Amino acid sequence: MLIKPITPEIGATVEVASEAVLADGAAELLLEALNCYNVLVFPQVRMSDDIFLALTAALGDMHENKVTDDGSAASNKGIFRIALDKDDKTQREFILGNDFWHIDGMSYTVPVKATLLKCESAPKEGGDTGFANLHAAYAALPDDKKRALAGLKVGHCLSSSLRRLYEQPTAEDFARWDAIFPRLEHPLVWKQESGKSALLIGSTANDITGMDETKSRALLDELLEWCTQDRFTYRHKWQDGDLVIFNNPGLLHRSYPYDDAAGRVMHRTTLKGREAIGSDASPLSAALY
Repeated sequence: MLIKPITPEIGATVEVASEAVLADGAAELLLEALNCYNVLVFPQVRMSDDIFLALTAALGDMHENKVTDDGSAASNKGIFRIALDKDDKTQREFILGNDFWHIDGMSYTVPVKATLLKCESAPKEGGDTGFANLHAAYAALPDDKKRALAGLKVGHCLSSSLRRLYEQPTAEDFARWDAIFPRLEHPLVWKQESGKSALLIGSTANDITGMDETKSRALLDELLEWCTQDRFTYRHKWQDGDLVIFNNPGLLHRSYPYDDAAGRVMHRTTLKGREAIGSDASPLSAALY
């Protein structure tokens, strides 16, 4: 197994035969690399679903895919099949909503640990996936900015993301989204057990608790722009057979727009989280903005 950094701040390629990812000690090595580089790219490794699922199990406990179950053969194995050829409105929304920068699992107090994405059919046009290193972005903030953000709390919800897909979402849309992922508060700055910190922002970040709506939106947009600068990001252009594993607590990610004709088909599994989001919220913090 050969691991090579992609940029100074994010990502590494992994050169390994498909079957070798299940060798003794391979999972531990990959988890160590994942925590170091945040994104692991296996170029055209051409992994079968069976090995994909076995690797997922070797890395941790897999999330069930009840919400994303579309009745496909992949879904029957526990895999989320990501493609736009779906009739169900909510299923299509989940996929289209990925075009916005986000963190997986903000509907949980213990968010997703990692996501595995396998390219079954590369898009003819568009459909790249972008990643932004939240650990590096937070570390690079000026100290006075870090002090100003300390203790703020942020509300996350599905409607914050999916309402962006419509000019005029209906009350029924909001009710449907809130039934899946209602507003949940998190600290804006997640101080993790590793000693690193991440800003819990992205498309599901709806508001800063106790802050004026206009100022709240301006701050969230400012932080998103900061974290998605070129120096903190890696954009992956998919080829058939690629596998990417990413470290969810340290990243924002997004897909870049593509249409139905692009033929993009991905298989996804996710690992259950291992670390709860802590809170150091202070009721006075919002006054700083």
